[in-house]
Amino acid sequence: MPLCKSCANLDLLSLFKWPEGSDGKVLRTWSPLSLQQSSETCDLCHSVLKLINFHDRLLLGTHLNDRAYRLLVGDYGLIISNKSGGIINPGDSGDDGTKNYESVTRLSLSVDVANRPLRIPLPCGLQMASPDSSDSRLTVLRGREVGEVVDMELVSRWIQTCRESHGIVCTPRHMSKEVDDLMIRVIDIERLCIVTLPGRADYVALSYVWGATEQLRLLQENYKDFTQEFGLRSQVNKLPRTIYDAMDLTGRLRERYLWVDALCIIQDDPADLNIQIQHMNVVYGCATLTIVAAAGSDSNAGLPGLNPKSRDVLSIAREIQGVSLIASLPDFASAISESVWESRGWTMQEKVLSKRLILFAEYQLFYHCNSATWCEDASWESQDPYFHLQPGWGAMSPGLREIGLPHHSLSGFEKYTYLVKGYITRQLSYQSDALNAFAGALTDLSKELNTPFIWGLPASAFDDALSWRYVFQKASQRREGFPSWSWLGWRASERLGDMNFAFDHHRHVKTISVIQWNQVTAEGEVRVIGQPPTPSLELPELKDLPTPRAALNNHHLLFWAQSAHLFVSREPDATWRGSISGHGCYNYAVGVRNADGDLKMFTGIYLHEDWRRAQPDLLEFILIHRRISKGLSGEKGVQEGISLMLVESKQGIHYRVQLVSHQVQESWWVDAQPAWKVIILG
Repeated sequence: MPLCKSCANLDLLSLFKWPEGSDGKVLRTWSPLSLQQSSETCDLCHSVLKLINFHDRLLLGTHLNDRAYRLLVGDYGLIISNKSGGIINPGDSGDDGTKNYESVTRLSLSVDVANRPLRIPLPCGLQMASPDSSDSRLTVLRGREVGEVVDMELVSRWIQTCRESHGIVCTPRHMSKEVDDLMIRVIDIERLCIVTLPGRADYVALSYVWGATEQLRLLQENYKDFTQEFGLRSQVNKLPRTIYDAMDLTGRLRERYLWVDALCIIQDDPADLNIQIQHMNVVYGCATLTIVAAAGSDSNAGLPGLNPKSRDVLSIAREIQGVSLIASLPDFASAISESVWESRGWTMQEKVLSKRLILFAEYQLFYHCNSATWCEDASWESQDPYFHLQPGWGAMSPGLREIGLPHHSLSGFEKYTYLVKGYITRQLSYQSDALNAFAGALTDLSKELNTPFIWGLPASAFDDALSWRYVFQKASQRREGFPSWSWLGWRASERLGDMNFAFDHHRHVKTISVIQWNQVTAEGEVRVIGQPPTPSLELPELKDLPTPRAALNNHHLLFWAQSAHLFVSREPDATWRGSISGHGCYNYAVGVRNADGDLKMFTGIYLHEDWRRAQPDLLEFILIHRRISKGLSGEKGVQEGISLMLVESKQGIHYRVQLVSHQVQESWWVDAQPAWKVIILG
């Protein structure tokens, strides 16, 4: 079939070698009528129409005559090599003039709908098929056709390549002696029963979404039956599809043992639940592989592509202008970010604690580890030392760094903040699970940082950890059952970047503690957190506090602090109103009246308008620490300031509301005539 006049003007061979930086360029547009007509006589238009029809469910609710279709070219990946022709170090991809950069592109489609501000991007598109060649330089990043069933030989090659080439960063950890008493149960797929993992045997773990489906669970009443040989044989028909498929896949991978939370933790035994939840770092970190069910919204979704008729297949194969075109499927970041699995709280730690993952997404399978991300529909797995592959801008949206495993170079407090920011926007069916769903990650971090955690904050860096702040914070986001001073005590908005820590800022140098933090323990004692600053004031006995002892628990911090009431404007800062008004949160000015009665505003604070409207003009702030920062651009030296926390008091107990936006000069704070007082922060 020939091409229509508009498509004939497109030089496809050049488009698939598009210069870097041309991501998102619109090549041509169609109305639904013009596309329908031209598809009858044009190969490319016919392929575009097939793509649109494949995505018809995404366009439900849009009228055909209101649509406009756009064909775009996008950066998919870069092939980086040395101009000298020598071996290239994978970490040496900076543009220093010694490298060749070859951009590999894909064609994508988006749909504009009349009277809608945002266009609808379609997940699948078109790509150049890989040539039949043994030269890896010609085949990398080029397309592979994806069939109805996963190619298990390809999966096995991925796993083998990772084991042989990626080294320690991708090697599952060994179970340490400190967890010798931890009973890890697994499904023995040969004997079809629950067993205790023998010795240091290899096993596979499953990460999936429970959803609202009926779940077969290990309980105290069926424990004896399920641990008998072939005890699960009579239960096979009751297994959710995802677990059944995972057992099937485990066998195909020539593994014997599979860990699944529903069947390997006694679900109605609080003691077993508690110890297992605390050690998810062991369960997932020691697994030889983690199977991820990233398609669907519950445990009956299964593993698409494992068996015939389990996933939709988009088959396009056209030879146009000498270019072999086939369908392209959503890249890793796009496919996983759109999944329910990626949005759930529990699955965050299951992902980041794992060393190797096989992810079953809606359209294709991915292999993801600390060294690589591979997919069915394109060749990324080359080990050729003469070039290095890197995702293009199109393949990195909405952010490969946020979707993938934390880079193995991340460590310490930087790793902690990365994981917290990745976790807080996720959804929980039960808000009471907020700590449990992150407990395994905290156990891991506790060992790495050599410090205990107190409601999600590391004791050794307590002041720094207290400096977290949600820009879009409001009272309705409070999570009951958790302290207000911890990020666990608040539900984040779904906006990425909503949370930040004061030390994230590029000007931050050091946080100086001025408060001796103390936690009220469950036993009614007072426990010191971290190293006491010198000098520190003596705390009163708990029995001498005006707050009834029965009202205190391990949610509460007890400390001396400087407190003052500051003026907070009634109207938000006009310069910020437009940017975040849709969320009801604004930046309000904070200040004090000097000796002459003049109002001096010296910082700002993000508050929800409803909360601010209900409060008086003067609000209580406490000084929580000092900070040293680099001078502003062009200034030499450093600046010292203080951090203030807005609090509200209820029945003798204070609660965190928000931190001020910027550090404050201490001289301005002195003008407010602060006074020392004992604070109980709940």
